[in-house]
Amino acid sequence: MSKSKSSALAMELVVSSVLQIGVILSSAIILTGIVLFFVHGHQNNSLNDTFHRFTAANYSFPHSLSSLKISIRQGDGAGFIELGVLALILTPILRVASSILLFLRNRDRPMMTVTLIVLLVLIGSFILGLSIK
Repeated sequence: MSKSKSSALAMELVVSSVLQIGVILSSAIILTGIVLFFVHGHQNNSLNDTFHRFTAANYSFPHSLSSLKISIRQGDGAGFIELGVLALILTPILRVASSILLFLRNRDRPMMTVTLIVLLVLIGSFILGLSIK
């Protein structure tokens, strides 16, 4: 196997590992949040009442990083669920960032430049999304 093929294979393995770890980690965090939500919410209510409270339109998830931090410290399931979703959203961004580093290491400047532009567009879209209310 040539050096470029083995390098490409190694890059694919790193990128796929980032995606797999991100999805598994976020799934585990979300599952933890669901369990915590039903365990804490079920103490004084029936399981059916707990589910309806969680899915109600007026149920409020943490809306800032500081409220998310407080929610997680209190063991609130909703905070863990939101953290898991946040981890899932960040997974493709980490994939793009790891690709930039791999292209840099392989001295593939054109692909690194294109991937850097993709990362900047992703970050820009998040910033724009935060400013729209």
